Amino acid sequence: MSEPCGDHVHYVGDGRGRRLVILDGSELSHVIWCDTLAGVAVVADQPLHSSDGETVDIHPVWGEIKVFRMGEGQII
Repeated sequence: MSEPCGDHVHYVGDGRGRRLVILDGSELSHVIWCDTLAGVAVVADQPLHSSDGETVDIHPVWGEIKVFRMGEGQII
């Protein structure tokens, strides 16, 4: 398993701006965090739902993950 920090880990509020996340060739939306080395992303359920009435329900997805900076078309 990869380290929980580094350039391969992306999450909301990490200061690197908006990114496009691709999983096995398809765009992912509502990504909470992802690790490109481990090939895992955690995304918010769609439509947004809260089982406990306080936090949004999330689920993991696995596969080949690529992350691009929005507007630059550059893989990171």
